Order: sequence, then structure tokens, then C-alpha cells
Amino acid sequence: MCPAAHTVTYAIRFVQAPKRRSENRMLLFIKRILKLLANMAAGILLLVGLFFLLGFLLSSIPVNSSFAQTSESKVEIFVTSNGVHTDLVLPVATPYMDWRQKLPLQHFATADSSFTHVGFGWGDRRFYMETPEWSDLKLDVALTSALWPTRTALHVEYIRSRLVPNQRQRPVLLTETQYLRLIAFIDSSFQRENGAYMLIENSGYSGTDNFYEAHGKFYATKNCNSWVNKGLKEAGVKTAWWAPFPYAIMRHLR
Repeated sequence: MCPAAHTVTYAIRFVQAPKRRSENRMLLFIKRILKLLANMAAGILLLVGLFFLLGFLLSSIPVNSSFAQTSESKVEIFVTSNGVHTDLVLPVATPYMDWRQKLPLQHFATADSSFTHVGFGWGDRRFYMETPEWSDLKLDVALTSALWPTRTALHVEYIRSRLVPNQRQRPVLLTETQYLRLIAFIDSSFQRENGAYMLIENSGYSGTDNFYEAHGKFYATKNCNSWVNKGLKEAGVKTAWWAPFPYAIMRHLR
């Protein structure tokens, strides 16, 4: 090779070298980012798996194991599940509480004095109000409610007649003392203004339900099912030590 050609080749290599080094650094950076993302994904999957495992194990540990329905158990409530969420359903009026005094029928456009039961659910405020159907679920709402402590609301629905007992609608008979404890638990979950429950205006899905401001923060380990489970604990009903999923509660009400 003549000196001139050698010089040109060397010059080309000299010019291309920084470009190669830049490309190598970029490839190395991309590999590191991909590795970081893979580790994060593996970590999230591990946490989710651990959450489900703990949910299964801890829900197998019963509390209030001595609970029994006796001749003194005269107040019938229901625990309901849609497979994801649980509610407490109570009679509208008993000698111990008339819920219409706390939840005026004028707050509910199509409910009237003939309705016999009222349902209570607690959960993430935004998730509740923006997701009347699963098809309405937004990714940011789901992620925020699962990963970050959020504001809460109580969903209240007047129900026209007694529920039909089945696998997703379990009846439970309580004594006067047990029912009063459950009333106190639900009552304490509502935020108040001038002594009245704080209604969230124009928030219901229909004329028979509404939302109210609630106490507490919602997050993955303290969710709607945990609230129902805590209410049952307070009442002395046999239930799970920890219940992040509906089956954790319903399995103890057979």
C-alpha cells in the first residue's frame, strides 16, 4: 500500500473511532436500562406473588373461632361478594338503629320507606366514583389505588327487599350486642360535618345509591375487603386474620 493510501485509511479509522465508541456506549446504556427494567419487573412479580401467598396463608387463620349463631342471634345481616369486592348489608330499621335517620331518603332519588335493607362498602374514592363498570376502569386509577395511600369513600345503597342467600350473599345472625358493635364500626367510618354524614353530591350510580366521605386511607393491604373483615371482627363474627380478597372472608361464613 502506498503511503498516501495508508494515510487516507488511517484518517478514516481515526474519524470512525469516536463514532464506534459512542455507539458502544449507547448499546451499553441500553443494555443497562433493559437489565434494570427486567429486575424491576421481576421484583414487582415477586411482591405480587408474595401478596397472594400471604393473603392465602393469613386468611386461613381464623379469629373469633368461638362465634356461634344461637337463639339470641336475632338480627340478620348479609355479607356479599362480587368476586373482587365485598359489602355489608344490614336491615334498614331495627330497635337498635334506623339508618334512615343517618342516611335520609331524600339523598336517594328512587329509594323510599318500603326498602328493607341498606348496603355499605368502603374503598378508594376515585376508583369507586369513576368506575361504575369494569369497562370504565382507567390504568392510572387502578395503579394509584393499588400502589399509593388514597382518599376513601363509603358506598351506600338502599335495597328493596331481603337478599336471597347463596354463595355470594351469605346471611349471618347476630345478637343485640354484636349488632351494636357492627353499627358502631360502620358509623365511625363516616366523616361528619355538623354531626351529619358528609354526602358527596351527585356521586351515585343510580337513584338508590350514593357516596359519602370516609375516614382512612386505601392501599393494597388495606382495601375494601379488609374493611368488611374488620367490621366482622369488631362484631365478633368468625372471619380471617387478614382478608385482602373476598374469598378470605366468604370461606369463613359457610
